Order: sequence, then C-alpha cells, then structure tokens
Amino acid sequence: MNNEALLLIFSGVILCFLGLVLLGMYFRTKTKTLHDILNPEGEKEDQLALDVDAILYGKDAKKSRFQHFLAPFEKIGVELAGTESDRMATRKLLSMAGFRRRQALGLFTISKYLLGIVGIVVYLFAVLEPGKRMGLNGLAGSLMILFFSSFFVEVWMKMRAASRGGRLSGSLPDALDLMVICAEAGLPLGRIFKTVSKELAFSAPELAEEIGHTYAELQLLSDRTKALLNLSERCGVDNVEAMVSTLIQAERYGTPLSQALRTISEESRTRLVLDLEEKAGKLPAQLSVPLMAFILPPVIAMMGTPAMVRIIRLLGN
Repeated sequence: MNNEALLLIFSGVILCFLGLVLLGMYFRTKTKTLHDILNPEGEKEDQLALDVDAILYGKDAKKSRFQHFLAPFEKIGVELAGTESDRMATRKLLSMAGFRRRQALGLFTISKYLLGIVGIVVYLFAVLEPGKRMGLNGLAGSLMILFFSSFFVEVWMKMRAASRGGRLSGSLPDALDLMVICAEAGLPLGRIFKTVSKELAFSAPELAEEIGHTYAELQLLSDRTKALLNLSERCGVDNVEAMVSTLIQAERYGTPLSQALRTISEESRTRLVLDLEEKAGKLPAQLSVPLMAFILPPVIAMMGTPAMVRIIRLLGN
C-alpha cells in the first residue's frame, strides 16, 4: 500500500470521526421541541422497558456504561431513520424480530450505514486499482454497495421476523391449552401469563418471553387493554391478534375467562390443522419442479443413449 492510499484512509477516518463528534454535540445541545415536551412517550417507554426488565430479570433500572456509550450513536441513528412513519414501521419490524428496546431503532439504522461504509472501504482499497478509486467506477460502486448493504440488512430482519412469527404461531395452541387449564383452576389473567411463560420456557422460548413480558406490563400498566395490545403489536401474528381481541372483548363484556380461552384454543387448533392441510395440498405442485429437474433428464438420457450410439456408429462407418 503506497503513501497515497494511506493518506486517503487517514483522511477518511479523521473526517468520519469529526462528523460523528459534531453530530453528537448537535444532538446533545439540541433543545426539545413542543411536540417532545407535550408527548414524552419515548421516555415513558424507556422507563417501562427498564421496569419490565427489573421484574423479569431482577436488573437495576439504571443504564449501564455500555448503554451510555451507545446513546449518542442511538440518537444519530434515530435522526437518520427517516420520517416518523418510517420510524414507526421500523420499530414494529424490530419488535416482531425480537428487539423490543426503543434504542434498537437508532442502533439498527447506524449499523446499516456502518456496514455500508466498511463495504465501501473494502471495495475501494481491496478491489479497485489506485487510479480508479476517485473516478466514476469508485463512486458508482460505493453507492451500489451502500444501497445493497442497507437492503440486505432489512431483508435479513424481515426474514428473522417472519421466522419468529411462524414459531410463535406454531407454539400458540399449546400455550392456549395451558391457559385454559389455569383459567379453570381459578387463576387471574396475570397469574395465567406468569405460569404459562414459566412452563413454556424450554419448549417455546420466544412465546414464553412475549407472555412473560406481557405479565410484567400487566403489573405496571393501569390499562390492561394496552398491555394486551402491546403483545399483539410485538408478535405481529394473526393467531395472537385473534387471542388478544377475544381477551379484550371477554374482559369488556364480562365473559368467563375460561370459556373465552377455550374458544380461542379450539379456533387455534382448527386453524393449525387447516394450515397443515393447505401445505399438504401444495406438495404435489411443489414436487413437480424437482421431479422435472432431477428425474426426467436421466430417464430421457437412458432412453435416448442407445439411439445416439447407433447414430454415431452409422456416421462413423
């Protein structure tokens, strides 16, 4: 590596460091707007998350040194996340993927850009020649790497959320059966969630974690409906949304909890069987592609080989 490349790397590192310092100073000294003062929902959600962790894991409500170190980067990532609707959509995606803390939005956004910057540095100094780094090839390649790195990170997060949602949906019928048993034993809704999360911690850890988080929110929030709606929003699964809506209606109209949970359990089992039957019905159509790709060519080759051998011998004679 020559002196020119070292000078470019050093200059880029210094500029990035200065940019981060200036952004951190700006967000630290930035005054709160009227919307932030009248709607301090972010601070309430952060405190709620800390209180939930304190109930579930016995953690101290104070932030650790590592969280204090990541706080400026989290603020920068939030500002780079786009409009408020984009932030809400990203927060929902992160919660569905299992990242419930409010700091996840900023860290996720800043990690996308950092990954793109690392890819650009590798592309410029490991792939391109020194004379083409500052030209059109370097600029176009850097923009493409920045775009595709952000795109692939979002695709990975969506795949993680879809996979987690499938596991939640598959383990929900067993959880509902346990809820029915607990409700018939006379336990209230909060104790039902606590017992079920403890029993499912080994077989269905994702669902047990969500139910345990809802139990902690039921202990902290005065509005039980808000805690149940938070469960539905975090999971993003149709079965969980149906369960939450039925529980809210049962609490609103005074329906017995055991009867409501039994109805949800039967519907969930029926939906699971229908989904399995639908997947079984799609198997013949799905198997036709590998059948044509892997079985038909050898059969055709075996049938056509003798004729090809005869033709080659005739042409040779």
